Amino acid sequence: MTTPGRTTPAEWRARLQGTLEAFDETGGHRVLGEVLDELGVEDALTLVVLPYLHDVGERWSSGAIGVGQEHFASNVIRLRLSVLMGTDEPAGGPLAVLACMPGERHEFGLMATTIALGRLGWRTCYLGASTPTAELVHSCRTLEPDVVILSAHRTTAFAAQAPALRRMAETTPVLLAARGATEEVAGLCHASVLSGDPCEAARSVHAELGRTGGPFDDLDDLDDLDDLDDLDEPTAV
Repeated sequence: MTTPGRTTPAEWRARLQGTLEAFDETGGHRVLGEVLDELGVEDALTLVVLPYLHDVGERWSSGAIGVGQEHFASNVIRLRLSVLMGTDEPAGGPLAVLACMPGERHEFGLMATTIALGRLGWRTCYLGASTPTAELVHSCRTLEPDVVILSAHRTTAFAAQAPALRRMAETTPVLLAARGATEEVAGLCHASVLSGDPCEAARSVHAELGRTGGPFDDLDDLDDLDDLDDLDEPTAV
């Protein structure tokens, strides 16, 4: 967290805006490196990077910036997060498979969860945006992960794949995240709802499954934070 005399999260976000929305890739990477060094990875993601991406989406939606600026900023940050995803993963540890449901391209929140899990000692297989269900099933059969984390902004994206998710849940805990993850659709899919911001979601998964690999029995005791959808990628790019 910030302390007196240090750059505030709002100031960091303003610095990202001033570089990335001016198409300054070098400056943007410099600011990202500085905020990661000063705040640490989790706080940088939670307080600066993901809220900035949400702000970008809001400004694009209102017409304050163009689609080129939104795409440029998103692509620079996606590159940085992609590098971070492979930085801290150990050779051993439990394994998580993470994917966005078919048609879902809001992936930044899920990328942040992947990064946070890696820093907690997890191995991760990140399948990315709009993952075909057949490929998800094949990956899980091959890897036999300890948990599957799926993200969607639309409840229908989960419901449409409910039969496949129910079969998957017979052998692997399935967690649903982002705006589309409701208790109703989770019950339909024999899954659980993963609440909280992306880094808190990773800590919740680790607390339940990080040591034992046992069932993810009760997510109801977790703080019911509904911010994961607001901190995802603002638009498809």
